[in-house]
Amino acid sequence: MDELDRQIVGALLAHPRATHAQIGEAVFTSEATVSRRVPRLLRSGAVRIIGVMDGEATRRARSLFVRLRCRPDAASRSAEHLARWQECGSVKLLTGTVDCLAEVSYTSNEHLLQLMFEQLPGLDGVLAIWSNQVIRRFSTPHNWSPQLLPAEVVEELRSQRTDQWNEQTPVETPSRLSRLDELIIAGLATEGRQGWQQLAERCGASPATVRRRAEAMMAAGFLRMRTVVEPGVVGLTVNAFITLSVNPAQLGQAGELLARHPAVLMIAATTGDRNLCGEIALESDAALYEFLSRTIGQLPGLQHADVAVALRSVKRAGMVLPVPPRPRGDPSGDAGATRPARIRADQA
Repeated sequence: MDELDRQIVGALLAHPRATHAQIGEAVFTSEATVSRRVPRLLRSGAVRIIGVMDGEATRRARSLFVRLRCRPDAASRSAEHLARWQECGSVKLLTGTVDCLAEVSYTSNEHLLQLMFEQLPGLDGVLAIWSNQVIRRFSTPHNWSPQLLPAEVVEELRSQRTDQWNEQTPVETPSRLSRLDELIIAGLATEGRQGWQQLAERCGASPATVRRRAEAMMAAGFLRMRTVVEPGVVGLTVNAFITLSVNPAQLGQAGELLARHPAVLMIAATTGDRNLCGEIALESDAALYEFLSRTIGQLPGLQHADVAVALRSVKRAGMVLPVPPRPRGDPSGDAGATRPARIRADQA
């Protein structure tokens, strides 16, 4: 990925459904160049654009982070098993105090009880389980901006969005979604940049009706657009999950400060043993050190901090990712092994 590709990714992160003309203006290149590069990035799988029904805004689902400590020989197997669960939107293998992390969506307390007390303990090799329910999101990957473009360009692109990218914007009280609404969300979940005509053909309605309903759901905060890219693709090779304990009286202030940092993909207030959890991505170990000492270390009310560096993303934004090839000569490799198929699932 060259510098222009990185800038185009930055534009797509700021506005996932930006037109080729809008992207070209943002990155100072021609619309024709953008029209060649964006489809190539999407075909390669390096970038995905998806529509996501916000489960919390629609009151259909809630989220929690599950952290697992596993036997050394069982961590990969447990992560791959979790990745096949429809409830898991993302799964990572980590190094640190825990071995595996999953973000899980659940629809009711009964559903959560089944997951936590029946299914998770049944995973082979799991030694300990911690769970942290999300109670307030300060930032999410919908508004991640890793400084691939100048701040003023990002703000201009964001101002052209119909959907709500900012977690601080209050959403409307949810109303019942129609069958057409469900079809629109499902269509955009698989191909977020498709045109209204193409989406209308899939939904069996007129383009004007489909656009009106989609934009109404976006404005209400029920349907949100997201550009999905692994941080390493844009040069941010150090990906980690942070779990913090902060004085409750200063929790909001700490969360807001982290939400504004470009290294933070998402940060949320949680219940459980840690009350502030999130994902970060930086370009090097030196940058991670600076982030920990100058940003985390200076947070108001900080009582405890733990950082688990990601070894591999097994699943992100509802899609199981290909297993990366092992280096040549790695004795643990298996030439006959097959890679797991990609599996799609909605993420709240």
